[in-house]
Amino acid sequence: MTGWHLVLDGRCPSKRNMARDTALFRSLAEKRHNGILRIYNWSEPAVTVGHHQKNFTPSDPLLTLPVLRRPTGGGAVLHVDDITFCICTPSSGPFSGGILAACGTVSKIFERALRDCGLDVRMKGNHTAFSNVCFMRSTPVELHLGESKIMGLALLRRNGCILVQGVIPLRIDRKLSVRVFGERSDPRTRGIIDHA
Repeated sequence: MTGWHLVLDGRCPSKRNMARDTALFRSLAEKRHNGILRIYNWSEPAVTVGHHQKNFTPSDPLLTLPVLRRPTGGGAVLHVDDITFCICTPSSGPFSGGILAACGTVSKIFERALRDCGLDVRMKGNHTAFSNVCFMRSTPVELHLGESKIMGLALLRRNGCILVQGVIPLRIDRKLSVRVFGERSDPRTRGIIDHA
């Protein structure tokens, strides 16, 4: 992956994160970069929802936190303390093929990196149907640590380019998760630090 642009943004204003990913994707389409990897976190809790997801509201009507639409698909994600990333790349080479193949390529990269950190992560999952909550189901190319899905991925393919957005929760705020997702909050969901 030579010639890629690495963007390390740290904790960013939550309301601007999706606009930043979209702007980077546009810059790739304008051929300003060969590829882009952006890694960031969130300055305050927020929920992102998939581009086609309709009418998402937190389960607790008194909860006020940003609900932001991703340019990619997938279900709702609560961001509190995460490793969040976007990858912008041409849809050729290692990222050619369908959506699952491109996501599988990303998962294999993160699987190797997390295993090098001593985490026994594996790609597994058997669901392909849509879920309103990202971490309530896992496709065959998403990463698990034990019984917990620990990485969610969503993808947009347009004009010969791919945008992959991904999240690896570090910690899960269980109380906030219940307020956001209600009965759809899975008590098995854990961040990678929660497994320590």
